[in-house]
Amino acid sequence: MNFNISYRPIGGIARVLFYGPVGFAEKMEAAARLVEKYRHRVPLRVLLDMRYARTRVTLEEQRQFTSFIAEHPVLRCAYIAVLHPRNRCTSPLSTDGTCLCRHSSREFVAEAEAEAWLTQIKGAPRPGFR
Repeated sequence: MNFNISYRPIGGIARVLFYGPVGFAEKMEAAARLVEKYRHRVPLRVLLDMRYARTRVTLEEQRQFTSFIAEHPVLRCAYIAVLHPRNRCTSPLSTDGTCLCRHSSREFVAEAEAEAWLTQIKGAPRPGFR
């Protein structure tokens, strides 16, 4: 298990920190635990910190993970900020046209900017996308 999930009551952000080698199985396990712990948070604000991860997924696995998030009843309504290192993009969200709704996910290299984007989101849930 190469991830840690925590919650910051100030701002209402669930943080998923990935570190070391991270594959498809770790991403799916982290998503399942995140939903299990925080599905009641509406809207669910998620900060995926990929700065310390060495992602090892195929393009097909990346597409499967993106589809999983887009179709999941809780995650498709979540706001997701992906934080990755300045020198490489390790985002678990696809950026090749199969990405999630542009309004619900964003990529960042500065943690403060990611948190600012997440905390500016109002408390009203947005409709699920299909």
